[in-house]
Amino acid sequence: MTDYFTLAIETADGRDAVAYYEFVETVPTRQVTNVGDEWHTSRRDFHPVIGPLITDQFLQPGEFDEEDRISAEEFEAVWERAVAQEGA
Repeated sequence: MTDYFTLAIETADGRDAVAYYEFVETVPTRQVTNVGDEWHTSRRDFHPVIGPLITDQFLQPGEFDEEDRISAEEFEAVWERAVAQEGA
């Protein structure tokens, strides 16, 4: 089973960001981090200013609220946008 979530976070350098997560059978498999105009994917593990680009935590029951859940289509759209920006 694959689950997708989004959550407001703070980066390692203290900026507000939004993270989008994909978990397959509770294992984090992909993540997008949006910080202002910057989009980063978990194709890299770490950014020197932002910090980790993928969580190392397995999905735990109750970790996210139901309102944090997004669809696979929403995640894929964000993923494609982030990948395109990284390649630019």
